Amino acid sequence: MERLVLYRDKFILLFWASILAIAVFMSLKSKEIPAIWINSNNTHLVRMNGFLYYNNKAFSGYLFSNFANGNRERETPYYEGKEEGLMKSWYPDKSPEQERLFVNGKKQGVHHGWWPDGKPKFEYEFTDDEHNGTAKEWFNNNKLYRCFHYTMGHEDGLQQMWWADGTVRANYVVKDGQQYGLIGRKFCKNVFKDEDIKKNKPVFTVGYGLP
Repeated sequence: MERLVLYRDKFILLFWASILAIAVFMSLKSKEIPAIWINSNNTHLVRMNGFLYYNNKAFSGYLFSNFANGNRERETPYYEGKEEGLMKSWYPDKSPEQERLFVNGKKQGVHHGWWPDGKPKFEYEFTDDEHNGTAKEWFNNNKLYRCFHYTMGHEDGLQQMWWADGTVRANYVVKDGQQYGLIGRKFCKNVFKDEDIKKNKPVFTVGYGLP
């Protein structure tokens, strides 16, 4: 009797493991990006209500743009009108500029950015389009500009900023929504505008403090 119960339990476990494996496989397969490449300047592209349409159909494929010298500037995978997968961009000399992961149109995971010489520019952690974890940014002299900690879009814990020479600009702790310590004057500006990223537009540097 005990042996029958053991076999039954093993069978049930194997059955549900198989169901889970099939579900994961179908989920991955269902979001396979087709090898369709459309230039971001194509006049048949339309953005509406948060979706990207091509020829009046939610776009699945790769949106790209090139520099005047012909080198690739940016490419973003889409699935049914939403960003899906790893967006990549480069500098005109083909060196990497940034990599950002999207899942169903939302920023997810660790995002990276680099200065033209390859030194790190930013490193962010996202969950469902919200900063969640550590956000780091560097000056182009390789010194850390800021190291902030977030919980679902809100500053939480130790927050630090420095000037380009390494001296402390701000050093404080956020607990229960309150700031304690040296707040400093942050004057953060976005280097990358989220809407430009979503629209596959070129990125322009306007200051420090990345999204």
